Order: sequence, then structure tokens, then C-alpha cells
Amino acid sequence: MTKITSSIKVSRRDRAFDIFLYMILTLLALLTLYPFWNVFVLALNEPLDTLRGGVYFWPRAFTLNNLKQILQMSNLLKAFTNSILRTVIGAAVSVIYITMFSYTLSRRKFVLRGLLQKMVVVSMYVSGGLIPYYFVIRGLGLINHFLVYIIPFMLNAFYVLITRTFIDELPDSLVESAQIDGANDFIIYLRVILPLSLPIIATLILFTAVDQWNSWYDTYIYTKGTDLTTLQYELVKVLSKSTSSIKNYRDVQSKLTNDAAITSTPQSIRMAITVVATVPILCVYPFVQRYFIQGMTLGAVKG
Repeated sequence: MTKITSSIKVSRRDRAFDIFLYMILTLLALLTLYPFWNVFVLALNEPLDTLRGGVYFWPRAFTLNNLKQILQMSNLLKAFTNSILRTVIGAAVSVIYITMFSYTLSRRKFVLRGLLQKMVVVSMYVSGGLIPYYFVIRGLGLINHFLVYIIPFMLNAFYVLITRTFIDELPDSLVESAQIDGANDFIIYLRVILPLSLPIIATLILFTAVDQWNSWYDTYIYTKGTDLTTLQYELVKVLSKSTSSIKNYRDVQSKLTNDAAITSTPQSIRMAITVVATVPILCVYPFVQRYFIQGMTLGAVKG
């Protein structure tokens, strides 16, 4: 009887702990997701009504004008196309280059392995600065060229380290068996390493795609005109114009007094821009999230 009672007490304690744990996790999930939800709500709310405050969980005055104003801006189609191209091509080239370079560093017989590994680590902490970097880009003839979006993103030291660590954990017997069958290093990389590295490849695709999609500063520095403009750069320009057009709430009130129509405010434009810039890249995550956590944990640098 005493054993049964103690087991009941233990089960009740476990149940109470589980309830408490789920409450904490639910609270953390709400605190994490609410800022994104609030941005989405404000993007779908009337700009003037947003200035009054009190819009938290649902649009009080629903409208699509904020999004329409962003989607109707000039050069949007060209900018969106360039962003898609640089994201797809840049991510593909980066993944191929990083995995090949990481596989090379994982080979213990490679003579320059130690030197290149040290150079990779040092590059994470030491940078030449913007001006020398600009001269390098200009010297390579990449100014106002589409490859300025691809070549500088081909190699990332952090991505190389996690990919090399992942490849190091693959069984050496697989490589040795392929070598016995007459396969060279490229065939081993193509038919053995790549198929086994899908988790870390999915992680690299997500990271490099986000880097490419969010980048706008290189468009500002290294390109001229509208042929190579990107979505993020166009959105930054719109945000800058909207911020300078209506500086504070008194300007809005004065325009209302003069019967001027308020079609947008800096806050509404900022929220609409966030939605337009974030939603496309979020659509990629469901396709790679299956491998994302596995790739990060297996490719983590262990002490």
C-alpha cells in the first residue's frame, strides 16, 4: 500500500512538473512569436489608426494600402528578380565551394591543411576594412557587375568550420572503400561525401540564402543605376524617404487639419517593409528545417 501511494505521489509530482514546464515553454513561445505577429498586424492596420496606439493582437482598421504602396514602387520587379537570382545562384555556389573546401581540409594527408585552417580561423577575427575591400573588388573588375553578389559570398569561415567538423565525423572506412574501388578525390566528394552531408548542406543553404537575401549594403557601394538593384536596397530607400517625409505626430496632425490625406506613416511603411522582406525567406525554412537542427548539432565544433 505504501509503494502504491508513493508511486501516485511521484506521478502527481511528475504531472505537476510537466504542466509547469509546458506553461514556461508556452510563455517563451508567445514572447518569441508576438513581435513578429505585431509587425504583421501593424502592416495590415490603417496608418493613422496605428498612430493612436493600442493595436496589439489584431488590426483595428484593416487595410492593404501599406503593402500595396510597397508593391507598387518602381523597379520592384527588377529588384525582386535580382534578389531571387543572387539568392539562388549565390547559395548554390557557396554550398559547392564551402563543401569542396571543407572536404579538402578534412583530408589528413593534405599538405597545406594546417596552414589553411589557421588562415580560416584568423579571417574570423581579422579584417582588412572597407576601403581595402573596395579596392580588391574594383581590382577584380566586379564594380557594377552581377558577380559582386556571388564571389565575395563564396567562402565563410564559420560555415567552413562547421562543415569540416561534420565531414570529419563521417567514417573513414567509406572513403577507404571508395579508394580501393579506384575512385579519385572528386568522385569520393561527389558520390560519397555529398549524399552523406545533406543535413549540413541544408543548414548551409538556409544560412547563405538568408545572407544573400538580406544583403543591401553591397548594392549601395558596388553598383550604380537600377539594373543590379535588389529588393532589400529598394526597401531601404523607401524606408528612408518615408521617415523623412513625416517626422513626428504633429506633422500628421497639421496635415489632417489641412484636409490632407494620410496614406502612410514611417511606422506603417516600416512594418510593411518588414513583412515584404521577411515572408519570402521564411517560405524556404519549412523545406530545410528537417535537416537544420541535425546539421547544426552534428556539425558543431566539439571541445
